[in-house]
Amino acid sequence: MKRLFFDLEIIKLIQPDRRYPELEVCAGWRDFANMGISCVGYAVELAPACAESWPDLNFVEMALSGNYQLIGFNSRSFDDRLLAAHGLKVTSVDLLEMVKLAAYGSTSWQDQPPGYSYKLDALAEANLGFHKTGHGTLAPILWQLGKQQEVLDYCANDVAILQALFFKFIGDGLVDPNNGDRLTPPSELVRID
Repeated sequence: MKRLFFDLEIIKLIQPDRRYPELEVCAGWRDFANMGISCVGYAVELAPACAESWPDLNFVEMALSGNYQLIGFNSRSFDDRLLAAHGLKVTSVDLLEMVKLAAYGSTSWQDQPPGYSYKLDALAEANLGFHKTGHGTLAPILWQLGKQQEVLDYCANDVAILQALFFKFIGDGLVDPNNGDRLTPPSELVRID
């Protein structure tokens, strides 16, 4: 089985942006059916990441084939649910959950130490020495303004960061961006059947 890293971007804003009152908005963070999917970024194992407009049949075929372990970031609470709302039921390994387990023994944000952050950007800066190229809240704005290539590039970059962090995590561990401790992965993350 190979690893398939992925990330999704949405079409509609989660909340209105007064700078762009004409843009479409969904009913909030749980309105998966109405968010829409603008694009999917993905990469297999160590291949370069790409992003394609949704639906990308190559990604869908790989995700449903049973030949790939899907790996995302915050994917179990967001991307998996977004895909399910659009007819594609998958279960992914969530790197964010694995990092939280390594850092404080729980996947719940309520158990996270006060003031700590395990956002992709914080992990990238602490472990790879650079920041993300954008922010997910801008993706639906850019998409609706016709700047689709910027969103595709942003999404592919997030997948590349996810890949790099994953392999660093299962290799020599990650540095906790909050306190500098070494985080080692749970054994189930390293093993692939």
